[in-house]
Amino acid sequence: MRQTYADIASLEQSLGESLDLRRVGSLHLAAAVNWERELQELADLNTLHGVALQWLPPGELPALVPWLHPDPVRVALFTPDDGYLDPYRLAQAYAHAARQQGAILLQNVAVRELLLAHGRVIGVRTTDGDYHAPQVVLAAGAWSAVLSSQAGFGIPSAPVRSQYWIAAPHPLVPRRHPFTIIPEARAYTRPEVGGLLFGLREAQSVSVDPRTVPDDLANLSFGDDLGWESLSEGTALLERFLPALPELAIQSYITGPSTYTPDGLFVLGATPGVEGLLLATGCCGAGIAASGGIGRAVAALAADQTPPFDLSPFQPGRFGAVDPFDPMFRRRCEQARSGKVSG
Repeated sequence: MRQTYADIASLEQSLGESLDLRRVGSLHLAAAVNWERELQELADLNTLHGVALQWLPPGELPALVPWLHPDPVRVALFTPDDGYLDPYRLAQAYAHAARQQGAILLQNVAVRELLLAHGRVIGVRTTDGDYHAPQVVLAAGAWSAVLSSQAGFGIPSAPVRSQYWIAAPHPLVPRRHPFTIIPEARAYTRPEVGGLLFGLREAQSVSVDPRTVPDDLANLSFGDDLGWESLSEGTALLERFLPALPELAIQSYITGPSTYTPDGLFVLGATPGVEGLLLATGCCGAGIAASGGIGRAVAALAADQTPPFDLSPFQPGRFGAVDPFDPMFRRRCEQARSGKVSG
């Protein structure tokens, strides 16, 4: 994630324009003793990596987040340098910079098959013809497992529903205030176009078989409830911290697949037993934030160089042989989504 922040600054300099990174900071809240311990571990990790942080008493929280009811909060950890930006603009900036470096990008071209020869991936078959390469990086998100299975490897991830809501502007919601991460409510929030964006994690997340994910995600369905059950389930938990929640007018509901693994860690590196295939998937909802570090690490592998980060926790084969299409394996990935406590 630190690499991503560094890349944003580099992209802005090379492109000569701002990507409008909004460093509003993030506020991690704990309302129970067990979450206090979690926050202490997070603080220790941040300190190890030189990330600025502050411990804030509950009484100071409304000055930062006016809608927040501080009474349930025992401790709060504030990291002032955290921020957010439009992911589309970041992707376009990466693409523009890649073109400047000589990359050729093909849009509206679907990859249908991995090309194999003697147990090695030698390229891809697309709707625009075949392309050959000594190394192929598979970063196809929800579709990755379908392609890797052609090479005989089951990627340990599943497309699990992620969802969030955007509420209309409200007097208690300033245009600029920190993210909040509220584990007890299985929720996170941030400002969005003058209103409030908030995400809720279901007690039991849902997933789909990767083979059923359509080319156009607008046609993907996780069921018929359209998020209402999740909203109803999460409202009581979030309302402890956000008493004005019943007053907020919901303007938008956004849902889509995030690739989750059973341990909540990425899938990065060489594919066991398949030469020529590198994996960059299983981002567990953190793909935007970690994009710079993931890109730098996988690019190093593709160039037969040593990555600048320790990728051992993210090894694709760490779970042994898995069947990503097996409903029981998908349940494990769903549980990882339900148990997630970060933003």
